[in-house]
Amino acid sequence: MTTPAVPSPGPAMSHPNALDPAHGSVLALGKPGDSLLTVLIVAVVVLLLLLLLLRHLVRKRGGWRRFRRRVGRELTLTRRAFGEPLRSYRRHRRGVRALARHLSDPRGGLLVRRLLDAAATALADAPGAVPHAVRTEPGLAAVQIAARPLPEPPAPWEWSDEPGPQRWELPLAEAEGLPQGRPRTGARIRPLPVALGMADEACVHLDLAAGPRLITVEGDTAARGRLLQALAAQLDRPGSGASVTVTAGVHPQFPGQRLDAVLRDLEEAAEEPWETEGAGEFDESGRAATTVVVCAAPGPEQARRLGALAAAGAVVCLIDGRVAGHSWALRVDVRGRVVAPELGLDADSAPLGGAVSVAVRADRRRLRRESAPRRGAPTRQRSRVTEPQPREVEETRHFEATQALEEAEVRREESPGAALQAPAPARTTTGSELLAEPAAARDRTAAASSGARED
Repeated sequence: MTTPAVPSPGPAMSHPNALDPAHGSVLALGKPGDSLLTVLIVAVVVLLLLLLLLRHLVRKRGGWRRFRRRVGRELTLTRRAFGEPLRSYRRHRRGVRALARHLSDPRGGLLVRRLLDAAATALADAPGAVPHAVRTEPGLAAVQIAARPLPEPPAPWEWSDEPGPQRWELPLAEAEGLPQGRPRTGARIRPLPVALGMADEACVHLDLAAGPRLITVEGDTAARGRLLQALAAQLDRPGSGASVTVTAGVHPQFPGQRLDAVLRDLEEAAEEPWETEGAGEFDESGRAATTVVVCAAPGPEQARRLGALAAAGAVVCLIDGRVAGHSWALRVDVRGRVVAPELGLDADSAPLGGAVSVAVRADRRRLRRESAPRRGAPTRQRSRVTEPQPREVEETRHFEATQALEEAEVRREESPGAALQAPAPARTTTGSELLAEPAAARDRTAAASSGARED
């Protein structure tokens, strides 16, 4: 019997697991360096293909120089897009601080009124010319004027070199030297300026009494509601010269009166001769105030009645929403940018709400500080300060009277010929009189209005 020869182990059987009995096949294992070499070759091939594709795209787009400029521009836009939220926040905080400083200073509103009255006095010989807006920034003030053409500015006014709406400029250092307003015939209407927001580094103010006295706030629902509430809060502050009536629907937490009831009372008051003569004017005691009605979405008949009262000079109307009639329109977008192309206004109103809140809190703190008894103060002075006032004078007028009286006394000591003089001690003087305009008010016309509009 012949024994079969046993085959010698070959390369395929050198590994103990080379022969797989389960599958009945022989496994060929490569060397350890073969996989790495294959990966490197594939990577080089892919990189070459990408470079060829990039070269083709670059040549198709105009060459490497244009490609580099385009890539640089895209990177710049990307960096700006990611950094815009932070820049917007910083810009918003700067606007809040600037507006809060201006609104918290009792001399800020007085300065704006003096600028409007001085510009109106300088435009006395220019028919139809009306100053309607003021821009104040550090060291400079500008008054926007509606006139065709704009007259030559008298000293110390200067032409504005910047592009934009026509206006006169004045260094703030020379504002104290402005002449007083001259007595003029016609209705004596007090300026009613309110801050609208920031334009670059300037605070923008609009005189609500310079035009048709019917102002609508249009645009984004939430943004226009915030703007309307901020304007109403400014007018309701002590020393503004306004008597504000907020109707139902303006603020969710303030019920307010029904608009029909307010209109009925105003129409009845306007029919009385003594009320008609005193509407929008100031008597010798300075206690009269401009009536301001703040309402939301009036009906067609209500809008007609409001327009008639505004045209008669009985009230100033602030309306949330668009209405038909002769009015000024303030349009605000979702970001708070308010524009009025007919008036040459463009401002950021987003910081206005926070600034007004700061100013109102400052008013309350100063009111408490002024009403609190001082240590060591004589009894006679305390009784003089706490002397009962008439019923129509609000409690907040005490602080404004004290503050303005001290300011008037300082001005009189520094400059005997200053425009603001301290009142005679023989009669009681309110804060409205002290913070009102100079000796004579000015006439108002509708020349600066944006025109009639029918919906």
